[in-house]
Amino acid sequence: FSAFLIERDTEGFSVGKEEHKLGIRGSSTCPLILNDCKIPVENLLGTAGKGHQIAFNILNVGRYKLAASAVRGISIAFRDGVRYAKNRVGFTKPITAFGLVQKKIADTAAELYATESVVYRVVGAIDAALAELDAASPTYYQQVQKCIEEFAAECSILKFTCSEILDRAVDQMLQLHGGYGYVEDFPAERSYRDARINKIYEGTNEINRLITTGWLIKRALQGNLALMPAIEKVSAELTAKQADGSAQHGELAAEFARLAASKKTALYCLGLAVAKFGKDLSEQQEVMGALAEVIAEVLILDSTLLRTEKMAGAKPMAAMLARHYTAISFARLKAAAERVLGALAEAEDAVLEDSMATLHSLTAQAPFNTVATGRAISAYMVEAGQYTL
Repeated sequence: FSAFLIERDTEGFSVGKEEHKLGIRGSSTCPLILNDCKIPVENLLGTAGKGHQIAFNILNVGRYKLAASAVRGISIAFRDGVRYAKNRVGFTKPITAFGLVQKKIADTAAELYATESVVYRVVGAIDAALAELDAASPTYYQQVQKCIEEFAAECSILKFTCSEILDRAVDQMLQLHGGYGYVEDFPAERSYRDARINKIYEGTNEINRLITTGWLIKRALQGNLALMPAIEKVSAELTAKQADGSAQHGELAAEFARLAASKKTALYCLGLAVAKFGKDLSEQQEVMGALAEVIAEVLILDSTLLRTEKMAGAKPMAAMLARHYTAISFARLKAAAERVLGALAEAEDAVLEDSMATLHSLTAQAPFNTVATGRAISAYMVEAGQYTL
């Protein structure tokens, strides 16, 4: 495949009729029709036969940009939902006084905080890597391409997680509007429609799940990622039943303990999957997808807690959001890990019992009181009338 720049007035090129879409109606979408177009060699973009590299890298860039726009989309939907709920009276009091409304506000705020954390971390890492390149080099743009490729897994994680968090946010905020959320006069209706496309373009979320797991395993097999030694280390620790000797982290000690357990769970599940399927793992899409969800939760939770720790108590609400999100994240990771282990077992496989016991030992954490944090988070956000941190 090769990439070309095609001028609008090229013979044989035409633009089809405007598409009428479910959402993002403010954008123009038309089919581009190329019928026997003759393109001069001067219009070649990059190197002949290497057009796929340009295409894939455009997707990587598009994925982290989509995630950044999702952060803003969540923030806007959250603001509109909170302000409506703050003024909506039911049974003689604002509906923000009700527990299940407070839960929606708190869960969305915590996910928004986590989404901010992981997006800024990954994009910051990309910026830092690009800053080390020599802009005067004749191969600068080739270096940029390779540099961004190194973050392919992170870009895919940002894409599918942030688009799905946005999806949940607009759904929850529409729900706060009740029947009015279904009416075009209110912004929740448009936010709901506009959010849906994010799970499709820049590569569907299903494809990005496969990329996440596949890329990490590919890099490991190439010797460019020390994944296998990490898996072996965790397996040895679990076999020897070694206690976790990780350092404490002040008021977030419990959350960092859950993060450590999440990392071990991810490595444990990856190790079992690779051992079971080997090179055929790529054919097990359900397992690949569940592994991607486990890996994604580790990255998001790690980013959220590190960001919160850097604030060093300057913003107490940040710590509360981090604790609330940790509970949400840990439950999702555990559910995805159980899907992986279930898929690895044969009928009446005794190994499943052992692997599930290991998983339960890793994830055996005392329940966290999300009701208390949820009420406090909701009160804070309702008073502000928007997400603010």
